[in-house]
Amino acid sequence: MNPEKLVFAQTVDALFVRALENRLTPACREHLKRAGLDLDRKLERTYSLEQWREFLRIAAGHVYGGVPAEAAYYSLGERFMDAYFGTFFGRALLGVGRLAGPRRMLLRADLGFRAGNNFSEVKIVERGATSLELWMNDVLADQPTFAAGLLARAVQLCGGWRVVALPEEFDGTAATFHLRWSEAPSESALSATEDGSAGDARPQA
Repeated sequence: MNPEKLVFAQTVDALFVRALENRLTPACREHLKRAGLDLDRKLERTYSLEQWREFLRIAAGHVYGGVPAEAAYYSLGERFMDAYFGTFFGRALLGVGRLAGPRRMLLRADLGFRAGNNFSEVKIVERGATSLELWMNDVLADQPTFAAGLLARAVQLCGGWRVVALPEEFDGTAATFHLRWSEAPSESALSATEDGSAGDARPQA
């Protein structure tokens, strides 16, 4: 018998306490409470994957109401990654990732995912120095763009530039992501971007 898929408290904490706390309306918090996430109490040690998916549905609907689901979930993934790298374990991963660079960080992505749940599996096929295919056995959400957003943000935070993360072959649970990025720009290129002559073409929500 396969064990129940469980999401650990630190994953829930990163998104719903650290990343979204100031954006959750009383109505959203009440909706989350009815779904099993009471943010006025200490978090449970684990939540089922279906509970986690429902929490994401609620957040997408309340925080990004009116935004297409694909874009809403992508932004949730980005926000999750920002907050996760602010946790004790996440800071350690980010430090290593910045030293190693995006490629090596992605090659060890399974360690990061398995620190947040008991079921994630990742397989990687390298396509070049700054591109690869990453298969996930479970994208953690109803939309694969949630995982695309967190993967793209992780690459950015580890030094990648103009990151693209495209999900394909999504079967409702697993998906393959095509990731590519550029090396970090020179100071002159970075200054040009800050002046508005270049930009990051990632989805916005």
